[in-house]
Amino acid sequence: MFRTTVVAALIAVFALSGCTDRGDSSEKVLSTNFALQDLNGKTVNLTDFRGRVVLLDFWATWCPPCRSSIPAMEQLHKEYSAKGLVLLGISLDHGDWDYVKSFRQEYGITYPILKGNDDISEQYMVRTIPYLVLLDKEGVVRRRITGPGGEDTIKKDLQGLL
Repeated sequence: MFRTTVVAALIAVFALSGCTDRGDSSEKVLSTNFALQDLNGKTVNLTDFRGRVVLLDFWATWCPPCRSSIPAMEQLHKEYSAKGLVLLGISLDHGDWDYVKSFRQEYGITYPILKGNDDISEQYMVRTIPYLVLLDKEGVVRRRITGPGGEDTIKKDLQGLL
């Protein structure tokens, strides 16, 4: 009996650990403001972008799925920035910012990269990366996507937000 209970509990834990929120975020949660430095030391506030649609991309240089998502994020930036999208990459590397700068150059990233920290990760409930948070012009969270491959969903959302 005990063994069956333990096995059932382990199966439940493993099944639930693979769950991600890729669905529509209908909760209408207002985003939390932040002040983070970019790679040049300039402070960037989220409130600076009120009135514009913002996509937050939480990532790190050591994360293979994050690296594979860079071309799609760069394409979103190139395709939609002129239409009003602000894409902010938030690096969760915690340290060697010179390496992040060289990584940015090596990968051809042209959108702003901000220096993330534990506080911003907690504020936006980042549990795994890559993690995308789409905010509308009023700063309301419209979508959260965990893992790579969410760019098609973001593109559909942008049609109604821009």
